[in-house]
Amino acid sequence: MHLRNLSSVPKSIARIDYDIPERYRNAFFLANAAFFDSTNWFLHRAYEAVFPILKNSYREHFQSLHVNDSNIHEKLENIVESIDQCNSILDVRFPVKRENGKLEVIRGFRAHYGEAIGNTPCLGGFRIHSSITRDHIKALALLSAMKNFCIGTGLSGAMGGIKVNPKEYSECELKEIVSLYVTELYKKGYCNHTDIVHPDVNTSAKEMSWVQETFSKCSGQSLNAASTGKPLECGGVENYDIAAALGAFKALETFINNGEIMLKTGCIKTGLKNKRFIIQGLGKVGRPLGVMLIENGAICVGVKEEDAYLYDAKGIDLYELYKYKDDHGTIENFGISKTEFPDSIFTEECDILVLAARQKSLVCYIARDVKARVILEASDGPVTPTSHKILTTKSKLVVPDIYASAGAAVISYFEYLRNLQQIGLPTDNVLRFSTNIHQQIFQSMNQAQLKVNGSSQTQYNVFLPLDHNFCTNSIECVYSSVGQEIIKNLEQFKLGIDVRTAAYTVAIQNMFKIFFQQKILI
Repeated sequence: MHLRNLSSVPKSIARIDYDIPERYRNAFFLANAAFFDSTNWFLHRAYEAVFPILKNSYREHFQSLHVNDSNIHEKLENIVESIDQCNSILDVRFPVKRENGKLEVIRGFRAHYGEAIGNTPCLGGFRIHSSITRDHIKALALLSAMKNFCIGTGLSGAMGGIKVNPKEYSECELKEIVSLYVTELYKKGYCNHTDIVHPDVNTSAKEMSWVQETFSKCSGQSLNAASTGKPLECGGVENYDIAAALGAFKALETFINNGEIMLKTGCIKTGLKNKRFIIQGLGKVGRPLGVMLIENGAICVGVKEEDAYLYDAKGIDLYELYKYKDDHGTIENFGISKTEFPDSIFTEECDILVLAARQKSLVCYIARDVKARVILEASDGPVTPTSHKILTTKSKLVVPDIYASAGAAVISYFEYLRNLQQIGLPTDNVLRFSTNIHQQIFQSMNQAQLKVNGSSQTQYNVFLPLDHNFCTNSIECVYSSVGQEIIKNLEQFKLGIDVRTAAYTVAIQNMFKIFFQQKILI
């Protein structure tokens, strides 16, 4: 980013605006822009909106410094520049011996974003997919950080991945690949209690137990905080597998139950009852999310998978479809499913379009014809900047990924804090950056554990399951609190229907609270 020398500008004419760096401005217009640059366009668009507020906050925190307006502007831009790129990205290659005797070189990544913000631990996903690139991992690490700051945990972001198709390997081969990947990370200072891995695409509790097992072997310690989303017997949390879907559902509820906001989209009736939805992706997020929607009165009229799609205005029996997919491994040949022109389903009649698959799913030439009034980003980065602009210009509500797809991050955070206690490490250094709602939930979690154990002496010696409703109650509390903050910023910054920018302003303000609190780079 090019920094302008503002020290000589008279205070009376000093600017209060913020300019998006040219690199990210160009990402708005380029259909093939890097995913990292496109993601940064959303972030820096929010910097534009929130910059005057950041300047006022700086003045309030550092009144004694008597810094003039132009210098404050320059200092804040300098902070933005200091966190504008990933702190690190690890690109490793290692050989693995296949069951057929052949050696194959495997490639893996791990990136951190925002480590300079309070020197906090990094929390982020780990995926196994053949299409991942360095650019994807960088962008996803940025999104991970923005999720963490938006939901108020105060943790930095991370993302990792192994570039293979898991369907082409046996379970034993995959376990060896994951083990070698974690070993490479550990040797380079990654994957420990300051770099926490949680499940993402094609990973689950099973892979997280492999991560934990390998970390323990590498470190020589039985630490339990290197990964979250683990099995219960390894210190995991009840119902973790539905956390991501539940977060997306609660995010949708926040806005679809708000009459004033829905009126701006042209919807007179609030709530999910009789709302028609199309869902892209029936994976570990889309599948339970679809059930939650129909159980709350919504009607599924369309489904899109990688190999086929179907649309039926009369409604689709999701339970029957799930059974068919379980039996056949695909939805092709189910009812009136089709395979040609798959993106056309995004333009069919519906009230809610759920994107629960991959990044850049909704591009501009499709976004122009989307009829849904609400678009739910239940995956990372499914809407491009141009598509987002088209949708919001047409008064369509986009519930953004950094809020809607942060459910797993919420529960991962609490599992991480609990694991720190279980291995005798202090949690205060982590909790000091979190918002009050997280601290209250963690205190309640501690009290519940004490009550079950009956004695503080044995509190950390056993991996007791939390209350069965812990996941649901925690996500409800966090999403309600953060949702109201997003709505407040939506009004404060006069953003109309642009919920994404409002969510980013929440993340940015939480991030800068840490900067001001720690007097970092000031």
